[in-house]
Amino acid sequence: MTASGERGSGLRGAAVFVAAAALLAGGLALVQARLEPPPARGEDAPEDMFSATRALARLERLIGDDVPHPVGSAAAAGVRERMLAEFAALGIEAEVQEAFACGPRSAGCGRVWNVVAALPGREEGPALLVSAHHDSVAAGPGAGDDGSGVAASFEVARALLAGPRPRNPVVFVLVDGEESGLLGAQAFVDAHPRAASIGAVINLDAGGTRGVTSLTRTTANNDGLIAAIAEAVPRPYGASVIGAVYGLTPYDTDFTVYKNAGWPALDFGFGEDKAHYHTPLDRLANLDAPSVQHLGDTALAAVRALAEADLGALPERSRVYVDALGASLLHLRTMWIPGLAALALVLLVPPARRLAREAGGDRRAWVARGLGFAALVGVPAAIGAGLMAAIAWLTAAEVAGHAAPLPARVALWTAVLAAGGAVVGPLARADAAARAWLWLGPWLWLAAIAALTAVALPGASVGVLPPVLVAAVLAFWACRRGQARSDMSWRTWPSGLIVLLALALPALMWLQAAVRVEAVFGLGPAAAGVLALLASLLAPLWHGLGRSRGPLVVALALASGVATAIAVTSPAYSEARPRRLSLLYHLDTDSGAGRWVVGADAPLPATLQAAAAFGPAGPAFAWDTDESPSFVAPAGSTPPELAPPMAELEVDPEPPPDTGRRVVVRVRSARGARVMAMFVPEAAMLRSVTMNGTVLPPYPEHRRKYVAGGEVYGIVAPPPEGVVVTLELGSEAAVEAVVWDLSEGIPAAGDALKAARPTWSVPSHGGDRTMVSRQISL
Repeated sequence: MTASGERGSGLRGAAVFVAAAALLAGGLALVQARLEPPPARGEDAPEDMFSATRALARLERLIGDDVPHPVGSAAAAGVRERMLAEFAALGIEAEVQEAFACGPRSAGCGRVWNVVAALPGREEGPALLVSAHHDSVAAGPGAGDDGSGVAASFEVARALLAGPRPRNPVVFVLVDGEESGLLGAQAFVDAHPRAASIGAVINLDAGGTRGVTSLTRTTANNDGLIAAIAEAVPRPYGASVIGAVYGLTPYDTDFTVYKNAGWPALDFGFGEDKAHYHTPLDRLANLDAPSVQHLGDTALAAVRALAEADLGALPERSRVYVDALGASLLHLRTMWIPGLAALALVLLVPPARRLAREAGGDRRAWVARGLGFAALVGVPAAIGAGLMAAIAWLTAAEVAGHAAPLPARVALWTAVLAAGGAVVGPLARADAAARAWLWLGPWLWLAAIAALTAVALPGASVGVLPPVLVAAVLAFWACRRGQARSDMSWRTWPSGLIVLLALALPALMWLQAAVRVEAVFGLGPAAAGVLALLASLLAPLWHGLGRSRGPLVVALALASGVATAIAVTSPAYSEARPRRLSLLYHLDTDSGAGRWVVGADAPLPATLQAAAAFGPAGPAFAWDTDESPSFVAPAGSTPPELAPPMAELEVDPEPPPDTGRRVVVRVRSARGARVMAMFVPEAAMLRSVTMNGTVLPPYPEHRRKYVAGGEVYGIVAPPPEGVVVTLELGSEAAVEAVVWDLSEGIPAAGDALKAARPTWSVPSHGGDRTMVSRQISL
């Protein structure tokens, strides 16, 4: 090739690269714009429409004091009475279901108080259940989680009353105890008379104070549910891949209880910013009104659609689904997915075979083709994840860019792009058909991934199958066209137009995924992986840049370095986006020693270290694992009012077991604490646990990551007379267990510690608490 030809080729390559960059930038701008919820409607909205203004006004009447109201608290009782009054104001009769329930995933039980109301339908038959939880965590007032769902439920009920009566009855259950192990939903399923009539469920929950509402999960046989809501919901968001991945996260909702009951169910919610989640900042002033509007629009449309559906004849089939940036919900019966995945592979075979013939049999080239995709994705993902981990470590933050995400985000994106460009060089030198295989190789790998997920986990296949199908069609068309004109060669293929056309759909899909992954999980491995997957599709364009590739890689690396420097020198936390830091006072009544305990998910602030003699991070209790370290400092004199929990052995009313033994013990809090727990060591060879006559499910495996040497069982809102716990033990010898109770707040001796807690940190989840423990012999 002549020098002028090389320059012309380089210019064409640069032009296509610029076009691809513009495509990605435009896609990102469109994704960001579409991920904004609609404006909130005012009080003057038509009566049969959802109004966030009306919903938030009602929520202010319910929790306007911004006081936490966890299950069993006096504040929760007040919220419950106000909910009954709101239903009465709407002309809807409501009742309180008081029950004792045990959670399927919490290894615990407790008392709950659900509020249940119903609207009759035009016909008798299966009812639609609309569920939200009214309890909060002890650390925050729960305006978003799940006051938004409660407010939406009331406004949906009001809007339904303003329109024609629906075909099916609609039952509203505002459950208690969700934050303590999904207890209220379990109580409704197990014991409420209306449970037998439920034909489908819509669950509303939130994991923060803003974001668009997504369909996060559905039950397996979702065909009728998806078909009913797809055309009804305005601006629908959700993808079946989210439900497939949801089980890998630490989050759970009441949906799990309804799914386990065998009820067809949909799980809706928002939560794209976790800064306020389960903290005192989850209050009304921080709850985004447009986000509530989108939750309400989605819920009302879904309720109306399912309230008119034949819930007694929902098909036993499943669908996969994915949103088109909120414009519509695309869905297809799952039975078609393996065939489409196979079609994509079939379409990619002819161009792959032709290119293989042209490239020859160089073994090194084939090795490069085989490992190319792993390198194109794995190396940039590892570099991006490592960079985010370094920023978090250098700033002593839980995640990189918590207080100011933009610099860390720029650092991540530019680092991934730079690494992708750098990887292209060695792969191109090792492969004679570099440009073609740098494009076709990733698509072959993605087609194989789509085929595997289509069989093993069909819902997840929608994350890659649509772009793979588009790329396969383009590749097959180019191959057939090249055969007809004899001009398809690895020297010119793929054309810049083909690369851009194949890039458009993944740009929209995976940029949306990257943005939402960042919002939910922060800047870390998950975000880096999604970005690296998208960046791998730019490989042939990097190759086409020729000599311009090196300077551009350097420029991106420098930009990442500058953004990293800004991120490292910026405050890790702020008062608006604080660190989670709760204080615990623990009194061991057996030794009489008191101590302060602070979770060690991040380094201890210097002000707290100066306020007490905290030691190095490590397990604070005998049952803690390395996954749950804490900082511990000795405390002063024991507060006299902290009476130890009571544990009284009772007579076993049942015949003794054939082997082992049974122990019955009544545990109660002498000081009226709201939470109790018991640790049973492995030496007891525990076989089963029963509380107040309810047999607990097998111990959840996910809890063993944080509990060592035995099992911990919790009790919330124990009655004054206590809870009778029956333990089936395989051990004949006596063992030492531990019982403790937990109350909100810490003794006055901890005022100095509270004052030393930085202004950029807040309690979270259980909040500041006092724990009093004692050993008991079983």
